[in-house]
Amino acid sequence: MKIGICTFSDGRERAMKATREDCFGFQKKVVHFLRAEGHEVVEAKDLIWNWSTAKSQASLLSEADCDVVIYNFAVWAFPDFTAQAAEYTDAPILFLGAINPGYPGWVSFFASAGTLDEIGRPFGRVLGDISRSDVQTKVRAFLAQHAPERRRSGLEVAERLRGQRYGEFDGPSMGMYTGHIDQSQWMDQFGVHVYHRSQLTLAWMADKIAADRVSAGLKWLETYCKEVQYDGKMLTPGPDGTLARQVRVYLAAKDLCRDEGIDFCGLTGQLDFTEWDKGCTLDIPEALLNDTVDWEGEKKPTICATECDSNGALSMQVLHELSGTPALFADLRHYHEETGLYDLVNSGEHAPWFAHRSDDWRENWKEVRLMPAESFYFAGGGASVQFYAGTCDKVTYARITRKSGDYRMHMFTGSFVDLGWEANEALARQTSYTWPHIWAKFDISVDTLARHYSANHIHAVPGDYIAELIAFCEATGIEPIPLD
Repeated sequence: MKIGICTFSDGRERAMKATREDCFGFQKKVVHFLRAEGHEVVEAKDLIWNWSTAKSQASLLSEADCDVVIYNFAVWAFPDFTAQAAEYTDAPILFLGAINPGYPGWVSFFASAGTLDEIGRPFGRVLGDISRSDVQTKVRAFLAQHAPERRRSGLEVAERLRGQRYGEFDGPSMGMYTGHIDQSQWMDQFGVHVYHRSQLTLAWMADKIAADRVSAGLKWLETYCKEVQYDGKMLTPGPDGTLARQVRVYLAAKDLCRDEGIDFCGLTGQLDFTEWDKGCTLDIPEALLNDTVDWEGEKKPTICATECDSNGALSMQVLHELSGTPALFADLRHYHEETGLYDLVNSGEHAPWFAHRSDDWRENWKEVRLMPAESFYFAGGGASVQFYAGTCDKVTYARITRKSGDYRMHMFTGSFVDLGWEANEALARQTSYTWPHIWAKFDISVDTLARHYSANHIHAVPGDYIAELIAFCEATGIEPIPLD
């Protein structure tokens, strides 16, 4: 990477001159570390101590097209010069507060931090002597999270999002504030148009679906699923059965998204369809929309969030645009303390692709068992889509929420674990057995999750996309909150 560095000093010329050698000494230590790491370093030629040097030195680094710029603090420096330098700094900024107890460098570090917060400019912070391994680790982490090629991917997602259309079918169910959105805010901040229709639209469209398309869907599910557990009550066969109802609703949603140019969507499901005696659970429609195939051919996933959790849908769409794969929608259902595993469950939202993540969809769907929906939650009947996800060594978890109307994204990494059939079965019976399960590990503590995470739903894709998500957030005015 090409890394720029500049050092801030006192706004009084006599004080600046008195500390000049000391300041450049600290800058040289950082430069030595960065070059030893293999980076190309561009150094400011003068200390930043007045408006002129703030402009000239920041411009010098900007013109050098640096990937990251380090703002170095070793003595007292006037915070307004930091703000002015930031106006001429296009690259991500990292504050580095050196250990220099003879001068109040940390005072300028924190004062300048408050200054950039005041003006809404993102930046990173590392305090400590650059010769210390823990300080070096934090600098490396910041640089990795702002690698230019990964930032470019995040910025491109922000661009691709603009002009997309979101299908909001009714709205968040069961009182979940975290799914609410302001349609005008989405258009202004993300460039996404919200197309709103009632689920009644899907109901009357479902009634008009051609019988041959429905029978093809039933035959396909019965052929390629591991089993279909018809019970004659909740899950019934035939063209007028509850599984057929689910197939009809799926095809209606698929057709409507196609006809209206909808890129991603949210289905309320509960409580409308699920409590209606002519309704059904929307597990089949949700799983199929999120997957890579149906009986009419292989397809691009249409990201779909259940309970019309629109902020969840947005989180999933961003992850999908980054990875090109289906994105997970799950409840943070339970933590098994004895194994350190989370049970990520939702009745139908897991795309069967997660079973093996295979390009051969048959490998994925052969793990799926269609089980009768639990009457306790889904009086309308139908099938729940049950399977266990395969192992994945690196996963990115993320969720967009709002705080006082301002968007933020919590993000962290982890993995998926496959315990084997018998252990999977035993563990699944402790929660909702008939639903799909992912046994997840998080690279953060339970305490960190409890203190910071603010949604019952969580989303994920295979791979490490933290750097890309940070860039996406900065491009769209979302506060990125990487958890560690």
